[in-house]
Amino acid sequence: MPPRPDGRDRQGHESDQEADLQRFDAELRQLELEYTMFFAGQRLRPPLASQAALDARIRRWDRVPMQGSAERFRFNTIQTRFRTFANLWDRGLRAREEGRPGPFSRP
Repeated sequence: MPPRPDGRDRQGHESDQEADLQRFDAELRQLELEYTMFFAGQRLRPPLASQAALDARIRRWDRVPMQGSAERFRFNTIQTRFRTFANLWDRGLRAREEGRPGPFSRP
């Protein structure tokens, strides 16, 4: 297989994609932990900067063409998890601002 124009071979590109996917997954887990700490009262402010940075990187990476269907599936799964969590966090923040119990309130 001929090398790519940027000097990397095809397998190096795929391993870069795999490393990026692992990094996205780890960052999403870290962001989930930070929001859990915020809603539990252990943090004073929500991690909005971390969320915005991860959102921007996911949107930018969404435009990158992927050769393998496995990588595309994994990225779509991470992207869907992020969107689901973002909606949940927004609902929790809105409920907290309005002074009503939200999705993170204890019974």
